Amino acid sequence: MPRLTYYDTSRFVREHVHGHAHKDMVVLHETVSPDAPGLKDIIAIESYLAAKDFGIHGMTDAEGNIAWARGYGNAILWQAGGVNSRSIGIEQVSRAPYPPNALSYWINRPKQLRATAHLLAAIHNTWDIPLVYSDGLTPGVCGHWNVSQHFPQSEGHIDVWPRHKGGNYPLLSVIKLAKTYALTGVTL
Repeated sequence: MPRLTYYDTSRFVREHVHGHAHKDMVVLHETVSPDAPGLKDIIAIESYLAAKDFGIHGMTDAEGNIAWARGYGNAILWQAGGVNSRSIGIEQVSRAPYPPNALSYWINRPKQLRATAHLLAAIHNTWDIPLVYSDGLTPGVCGHWNVSQHFPQSEGHIDVWPRHKGGNYPLLSVIKLAKTYALTGVTL
């Protein structure tokens, strides 16, 4: 099976693991960051999260870079209150686009959407997390918005609010693309 190519961020999360657990969900996030070129944002965000004792399993950016904390797929990292034990978190570097230009924002980031779909495919093929839409309660892939609808621990986050639920993120399209990439057998 082919392995996904990524920047290893395990050094950022190793001190911030709060146990290990079986995963059945992926929670997608959006950062609030400058969207710098190269790996600058990925490294800055990882450092910021670590300083707060948070962590993230993976990350993508506008250029299509992928980061992953190698060896920590089953780690419990604080990234989505209410589902930290059961979920893998993926940050997507962005300027947290909300109206009025929100609908076009993600459409203009095809490399990042493809990178996120590749990472989802590799997660699916490695841990058998279903590539289906999750409402934040069921196994599958959801946005932090979904989790916040059910768990006050998620503090009302609205990042990755699915377009089909009135938001700006094309979650169903990313999941569909991930299903196609999963057929290649890519793993982490």
